[in-house]
Amino acid sequence: MDDERSVHSLPPYRGDMRTCWVIDHPAHFQLFRQWFREGDTLIVTERQELDAMLEAGFDHPILRVKRVIGRPLVRLQKGWQRQRQSSAFLFKHTVDRIISKGAPFELRAARHMVSERWYISDTEVNTAAHFLAKPTHILLPESWEGKLKPTHTYPGILPQAYVPLNSSAWKSVKGQVQSEIGLSQEDLVVFHRKLIGGGIHDGSEIVNYDQVIRKMAVHFVENKESAAATDGSAWELPVQATLFDGVLTGSTTLAAEAVVQGVPTLLISKAKRGFLTYLSEQPHFFHWNEDDLFDGRFTEMANDWITLMQSVRNSDRTPVVTKTKSVLDELFG
Repeated sequence: MDDERSVHSLPPYRGDMRTCWVIDHPAHFQLFRQWFREGDTLIVTERQELDAMLEAGFDHPILRVKRVIGRPLVRLQKGWQRQRQSSAFLFKHTVDRIISKGAPFELRAARHMVSERWYISDTEVNTAAHFLAKPTHILLPESWEGKLKPTHTYPGILPQAYVPLNSSAWKSVKGQVQSEIGLSQEDLVVFHRKLIGGGIHDGSEIVNYDQVIRKMAVHFVENKESAAATDGSAWELPVQATLFDGVLTGSTTLAAEAVVQGVPTLLISKAKRGFLTYLSEQPHFFHWNEDDLFDGRFTEMANDWITLMQSVRNSDRTPVVTKTKSVLDELFG
């Protein structure tokens, strides 16, 4: 592993450097796409949203691999299968570096074939992946709270790098969604995505909030991963959240995507992440991390979230802005 050094001590990026990008989650596609170049290759996990995103068309060689989910032994078997497939794929293509976010098996496959093996994570609890990856470079946020030590860091959180700075997204959108679905202009409409717990590390973080949100004085618009395969929304998900008065979710990824755009967001999850600690300073971010949703404190938090949605409808939103993108531009070229 390389000694720790600042991004400014890196050698200049070579324009002809061919990179293999490991895409394990829709957010990773959103993040990495801006750095794709001719000659690059992609390893993409098989899941519905990623299938839909690939329909945008890419000229790069692409390997599809199984999602590593299920019981521990099943996950291990799928992981080793991915490693074998990736080894064969990398052997056929010239690759100077491989960059993966939270997916370790492709980096292990590249150990004796690719000199630069970048591992990115913002999920402290994914310790098995941290151990398995064996990278040469480890890129973590400055807010990292885990034991894994970085070789390089970036400020803020990763959604800073891929949520488009669309000026209309920072402004009030009062009435737009209401008109489309036939509601009163005064009704609050909330973007809702429920986490189902199919990931490697999120099962123990889920809080069952179905019953309690039925009593909230807001109109929820559900967004499901399966819908992306038919409605073309997979690429637009981060910006789609800005069309609503607020966001309620159990997904830390969606919560971060919404908060950085200034959207009043209620995350109901027992997840602990350094980037959530970082976001906790934002007045439009509300995080409930306990099972008891009938606690008066949750009711107070939910009411504060609803009150904030009402108060910002006629004013511009305040995005969270850091230098994350410029740091990643320097690292990735």
